[in-house]
Amino acid sequence: MSADTQSSSAQPISSFFESLLRWRLVALGLVLLGTIAAGSQLPKLQIDNSNEAFFMTGDPTKEYLDQFHETFGSDDFAFILVETDDVFEPSTLQRLGELADRLENEVPHLLDLTWVGNVEWIEGVPGGIVIDDLVPDLNASRETLDALGARASQDPLYRDNLISGDRRTAGLLMEFENYPDVGIDPRKDSPPVIDAIVQDFPDLETYVVGSPVADFVMDDLTAKEAPLWLAVALFGMALALALTTRSVIGVLVPAATVILSVMWTMGIVATLGYKLNLLVILVPTLLLCVGIGDSMHVVAEFVQLRGEGRTRRDALLHSLGLVSAPIFLTTVTTAAGFLAFMTTDLVPLRELGIQAAVGVVIALLLTYLFAVPVLSFGRDAAPAVSETASTDLFDRFLASIGQFVIRNRTAIGLAFAALFVFSVAGLARLEIDTNTVKAMAEDEPLRMAFEYVDERMGGSMSIELVVDSGTEDGIKDLELLRSVARLHDFLDQHPLVTQTSSVVDQIKQMQRAVHENRPDEHRLPDTESQVAEYLLLYESGGGRQLDKFVSFTYDQLRLSARTRSIAFGEVRELKQDLDQFVSDEFPEGVGVYTTGALPMMQRLGDLLAESQAKSFAFAFCAIALLLSLSLRSVRLGLIAMIPNVLPVVIAMGVMGWVGAEFNMVFLVLAPMILGVAVDDTVHFFTRYRRHFEEHGDYDRAHLETLRTVGRPLLFTTVVLVFGFSGFAFSAFDGPRDFSMACFVAFTSALAAEFFLAPVLLYWLKPLGAPSTLTTTAAAA
Repeated sequence: MSADTQSSSAQPISSFFESLLRWRLVALGLVLLGTIAAGSQLPKLQIDNSNEAFFMTGDPTKEYLDQFHETFGSDDFAFILVETDDVFEPSTLQRLGELADRLENEVPHLLDLTWVGNVEWIEGVPGGIVIDDLVPDLNASRETLDALGARASQDPLYRDNLISGDRRTAGLLMEFENYPDVGIDPRKDSPPVIDAIVQDFPDLETYVVGSPVADFVMDDLTAKEAPLWLAVALFGMALALALTTRSVIGVLVPAATVILSVMWTMGIVATLGYKLNLLVILVPTLLLCVGIGDSMHVVAEFVQLRGEGRTRRDALLHSLGLVSAPIFLTTVTTAAGFLAFMTTDLVPLRELGIQAAVGVVIALLLTYLFAVPVLSFGRDAAPAVSETASTDLFDRFLASIGQFVIRNRTAIGLAFAALFVFSVAGLARLEIDTNTVKAMAEDEPLRMAFEYVDERMGGSMSIELVVDSGTEDGIKDLELLRSVARLHDFLDQHPLVTQTSSVVDQIKQMQRAVHENRPDEHRLPDTESQVAEYLLLYESGGGRQLDKFVSFTYDQLRLSARTRSIAFGEVRELKQDLDQFVSDEFPEGVGVYTTGALPMMQRLGDLLAESQAKSFAFAFCAIALLLSLSLRSVRLGLIAMIPNVLPVVIAMGVMGWVGAEFNMVFLVLAPMILGVAVDDTVHFFTRYRRHFEEHGDYDRAHLETLRTVGRPLLFTTVVLVFGFSGFAFSAFDGPRDFSMACFVAFTSALAAEFFLAPVLLYWLKPLGAPSTLTTTAAAA
């Protein structure tokens, strides 16, 4: 391309930048108005980490849960474990009664609270049966209470559920009603009330678990950690900018630009009514780290040209002419990487993709509307040229890298090949886990509470099974009930299940009661007429459990299985065992489906695996296409993808070798690395091509590329590494692993750009044969 042609094509761009500088006060005024508008929306931001928030409308797992809620009510429960010397010691029992009364009267959305003091007891008496509380009178004599305690601790329905076998541990089970669609959020409303009440009983050693409690704690921790992530990221970036640019303007302008882009993006998020979660709340820090690249390249070029003696205006216009096309392309490719999340079926991930893509576009916009006008202020006189302006430590370091690559191409190629094989082996070790409680730090109080409850009296999580007979009164069929009873026995013996309950329990208790309370009669009756009679007698006698376990028309029944806090692989194992048992034991025409927290956990894990593959494939294709178009060569575009894909493989492989688990936060990693690493590639390959066309020499092009853009590429990588280090201070494994993976990914991306890319370009020669057989570098 001739100089006249270049000048002609650059003229409209130059005119635009000159107009921007002429109207710089107007641009800054628009930024001020936009910032005020965005800031006014920030108080509207809300957080929701509930399982339901992750699924799209129409997802079968969510539909099953909705059907369950319509028929049986909410599956949410909170469980309070209380350690005592003896639960049935009179003063202890009365104290527990006071706690139960407070909870029943003050906790919102509470449907039912069950503990040994009010649990239903069915007993046969002369002339009939009595259905009453196990402890009708908490002020009864010590002897009476002791006898009731012995009865409860030996009953299989209550032992290790509401009371331990040694009577030292009590459990209070709180079940919640269906939550309203509008109004207060029960996950934010109920748990703090529970906590406040428990705090009023310091003499009781308590542990509180359950999905509403976990959701609340996660929301609270997320809200507290997000500012910390931002603060650490901002401090790290400022430190990295100060160390690398050694310029006040090099610190303040990029930092201010990216902070404004975060504010604008979060203002838009709040305006559109999006809720934050453990994924979406990553957006501010992501933008803080990713969005800084545009302004960073402008500032780096500007400072370098000023150091060479150019005037402020000339340096700024020349910098914009050099980097505008690359930063526009990097914005498009990074946005494409984030928009790849739109291919997934996880709602928070789709929202993150949209918001992050909008954020990087805003970062580019503010680079022009804010950073450029700010840089234009000041004396326009040319500074004195420093004799060492282009020969400082960084330039000498980059020059040494160039010479090292020229001398060791084969060794570099083999080293990266070995690293790829090592990483692929580690990648195979990554396992999916969606248990957010287990993802918390080991010393986090909530995780310790869950683990203690699981160890002492298992049951911090649950799975719900719905048996649908397909006909009215169908669950009264004796053969079907026998299948359900066998399912009870199967689950009770399963190593992952701690306790089960269904209407079968009430029927067995009625059978025992009408047969003089004989333990050997704790079984299903012999005829269907007895089943119907027992159900009628139970309901008319004051039984309170049928609504929980039987549908209104008796066509469906619910079986609840409590489990300890289990991981994704264990959930899949339990689900597979259940499916096999149902297939073998239940008659044709009877439907059995699972729902609740654990099936949703399994579905979430399946979606994680699907989403990772789909989003990465989309991001790869989109970015490869954009690179090929921008570099005007499919061959060069595909070569340019190698330094982008390799950091993904290396980062994931290293995390596999260190034993990290693939969780929700980790899902962001691959497309994000691809979208961010391509920024370096665009700047490197664009400048490399320009220098090759100028000199006709691959080695000379490499050395010149390192000299001109190596510095900002090195700086942006340092800033990214420091910026993402904030996640290392999280209480969750996911963000901490994410921080480590980002460090590995961004450093390996820079290494691939500086070392591998020039080797590939030299070997494959996608730009054509060099104009001379002896490289300038070799001659030197």
